[in-house]
Amino acid sequence: MRLTELLKDIDCKVLGNKFRNITHLTNLAQDCDKNSIYFCLNSKDNILWIDKAIQNGCRVVVTEQSIQNNKITQIVVSSARKAMSAMASTFYNNPAKKLKIIGVTGTNGKTTTTFMIAHIISLTNKTAIVGTNGVYYDNKKIDTNLTTPDPITLHKLFADMVENGIEYVVMEISAHAIYYQKLWGIMPDIIAFTNLSQDHLDFFENMDNYFNAKLQIFKEQNYKTAIICTDTPYGNKIAEVSKNCITCSTNNNSANIFATNITHTSINQTYQVFTKNASGIIKLNMLGEFNIQNSLVAISVCLSLGLSLDQISSRLETLNGVSGRFECYNNGKNTIIVDFAHTPDGLQNLLKTAKQVAGKNKVISVFGCGGNRDSQKRELMGAISEKFADYTIITTDNPRFEDNYAIAQDIAKGFNKNKWQIVLDRGQAVRVALDMCHNGDIVVLAGKGAENYTQIKDAKIEGTDKELVQNILNIK
Repeated sequence: MRLTELLKDIDCKVLGNKFRNITHLTNLAQDCDKNSIYFCLNSKDNILWIDKAIQNGCRVVVTEQSIQNNKITQIVVSSARKAMSAMASTFYNNPAKKLKIIGVTGTNGKTTTTFMIAHIISLTNKTAIVGTNGVYYDNKKIDTNLTTPDPITLHKLFADMVENGIEYVVMEISAHAIYYQKLWGIMPDIIAFTNLSQDHLDFFENMDNYFNAKLQIFKEQNYKTAIICTDTPYGNKIAEVSKNCITCSTNNNSANIFATNITHTSINQTYQVFTKNASGIIKLNMLGEFNIQNSLVAISVCLSLGLSLDQISSRLETLNGVSGRFECYNNGKNTIIVDFAHTPDGLQNLLKTAKQVAGKNKVISVFGCGGNRDSQKRELMGAISEKFADYTIITTDNPRFEDNYAIAQDIAKGFNKNKWQIVLDRGQAVRVALDMCHNGDIVVLAGKGAENYTQIKDAKIEGTDKELVQNILNIK
């Protein structure tokens, strides 16, 4: 594609030859070649990174600050991130405009909610999922290691989806994605909000900044319909500023769509849902009040797309779970629950639900916290585990560049009673928990869910909690 074509909708200043041929887009200097456009996103060290790109053959760079070099073409813009999103869309022939896009944002529940929505929609339409567990469409699974991929990857995926006849894309939208404007220029049909609780404060510093990042996607009015769960104060605040807003709730019957008469067994739960024009019984083969909330968001989305409540309820009843979300494994004596819960709110909801299932039996919590991430939540999660579990084993999550034991000690500060120990080997921690169990006791293994690696410094060691548990229980 000619550079002039890529620049036709970009507000920029061009220094150098603008008639070059472009076959590759990247924001990684080491990936450049002679036909690449390099998007320099680091304005502080732009000279260093542009030099690295040039050394790899690059002759076209997009930058917010020009450099002294007349041998390359410089595209000077006010925002390199916005330019990357817009140019990636043009490069791949604007595929997002040919898809119906449904975005789901919130601290917890994004993955489960997107799978619920996609499961319902796929009854009538070819549907893709983009999120934490990967990208799924047309019998493909692609790992991206990001909740919301970068714009170049995203538009490339969209283009392939269009080629494969995909009609709907249900995608998770992280706060980081909103902050970094990964969806710039994309007009989702629906943006849905699940909830907000403490997470990512290593990046956003405080809850106000974190909330305002989420809020931005609703204030910019770059969507057609908003679906807001108002079970948290943050949901009510978002509903106040959102256009074309549909609210849903498990505890407020003044919401547009609400649930009541919730009952549960050890394997499923049912509730009655009321909408403006109908009511019906919903049966979920997934436990926890949080999944009632997730399903209400999914129902609200699908009703706004024109599906009937009968279609939605019958389809939801056939969904038996989501990988890494309250997955249960049993050896005939004990159950191990694998879940992605990695925030204080997520861990509390998980342990409360496990305690419901356990009844008079014990719940043993096994979890750790990631390194180089929000350290403020560690002590909180320790206190939550002490309150809602009978015993806790603190273990490793993704320590990254922090010391394993130091992270564990931070978690231990949340305990007031001697109901915990540290076992840093994750597999050994599960074995120790099982050794404590009597018949019917439950072990909750939290924090990683369907993640397929453990990151220690720069290394990613392959393996999932599912595989770990299956090996320990000797089941398949």
